[in-house]
Amino acid sequence: MKEVTLGRGMIPGVVPSLAFRRDVSSIVAKRNPSPSIRASFPVRDLFHALARSAGDSDTHHAARKFLDERLVEVAHLESDLPHDIAALPQWLEERCARVRSDYRAYLADRHAGQQARYFSCRAHALHFLQSMAPSRMVEGAWLYGFLKHWREARFAPMCRVYLRNLGDGDPGCNQVSLYQKLLDRNGCADWHGLDDQYYVQGAIRLALGHHVDHYLPEIIGFNLGYDQVSLPMLIAAYELSEQGVLPHYFTLHVTEDDAGATSAMKLLGSLLDTADSAKAREMLLHRVNNGYKLHRLGLDIPGIVASFDLQKAFLAVMQPCAAYLERVYRIDCMERGIRGRWTDSLPLPLLLQQLCNEGWMHPDEKGKTRLWQVLERGNLLPAPGYPQQVVVNWSARSDEYGKRLPHSDVADLVPVSPPPVRRPEEAEEHWADFNESGSQADLMEHMIRLLSPLAHHTQEGLKAARIYKSILEKGSELYSQHSALFLWHGRV
Repeated sequence: MKEVTLGRGMIPGVVPSLAFRRDVSSIVAKRNPSPSIRASFPVRDLFHALARSAGDSDTHHAARKFLDERLVEVAHLESDLPHDIAALPQWLEERCARVRSDYRAYLADRHAGQQARYFSCRAHALHFLQSMAPSRMVEGAWLYGFLKHWREARFAPMCRVYLRNLGDGDPGCNQVSLYQKLLDRNGCADWHGLDDQYYVQGAIRLALGHHVDHYLPEIIGFNLGYDQVSLPMLIAAYELSEQGVLPHYFTLHVTEDDAGATSAMKLLGSLLDTADSAKAREMLLHRVNNGYKLHRLGLDIPGIVASFDLQKAFLAVMQPCAAYLERVYRIDCMERGIRGRWTDSLPLPLLLQQLCNEGWMHPDEKGKTRLWQVLERGNLLPAPGYPQQVVVNWSARSDEYGKRLPHSDVADLVPVSPPPVRRPEEAEEHWADFNESGSQADLMEHMIRLLSPLAHHTQEGLKAARIYKSILEKGSELYSQHSALFLWHGRV
């Protein structure tokens, strides 16, 4: 990328430079946490705060604290990342070859009659889609911080990788838009109240993206660890298809090269070239390795698959209906002349077991259970999509699960009210609000805000991605004469 010519309205040095210095001790030291940083938010709250805010200082301080704690957590974990960067290309090639070989073996096993490895029913598959949302809805966010360094050619490849996650402005390829459509199509959009464990990877991605100046080596390592087409993802895509879920999102990049890892290797080489001693080089590689290991935290795909419990999911869906079901059942008992069966309210598992014993879970000739009909009559039928599918799949196995109801623990089934989440159309930044008389620096800053994880999948964000891509491709010839403004208003 050519150095962009600065217009008269541009003030050199407005954007902090990531240019490498001969003395990298400052880069190494930047990771040390400040003693003034407050304790971390709960992970889910931190995730939503970072997703909503682009400049809140308290949130950013909490994000740095969170990252420092996670880096301490991974420091003792083993790593397979080669110490010699010359071995990285072969290591990546071997990783891809291993994925292809293992996936062929998986397909051979399935064609030979082996059962599904991940999903036991459709509700299980929908739970997976919902639980993956906190990380998939911020895809590529760890690279967002590079956008403000558009003047520096060495960071252009990382900017291009981020734009590729945004679909280069094409809504049909934008990762967040695609995943939102997948969630909406399958009734899994209500994911904002999940437990903290599902938000760890998403919070790491957002925090890194907001602090590229402090965690450059870690971001390089994180990019090397990001296996875009992994064996678990391929298996999940195959089995999602078996459950009637179109897996296009998960197979979108199967045939593409891992440009992110390649760009990260080049950037790592440039960074190491600035090290003025063997010790400084060793410290940088140590930080890169810790960033690589950040992928080990939180729930990975097999962990999310294993976290599904149909019994607990059913109890959670039924809990808001418990009082109504008990009232209907009491009336039913009175009408049949059965009185005094209990004096106090039954715990939810025992109530549901009693309903099982009465045949409420067995479908009639129309395929509807008594439970379904009662909930439908009371306007309490769970929402279409994942909640309804849980009821359907549990009812189909009620003979098995009903016997275990008395041993179920409902202590952790208290409904969680999801935090208020601003919808994309509520984003505060709008191109229409931009003053055309502003400087090139103001325009670029405004456009970068539209490319944030909050807004890049909106119509304005998609247009900003297309313009930013043009700026990267054409350099000063395009940008020095305010062509970005002309592009926006359709004059070019």
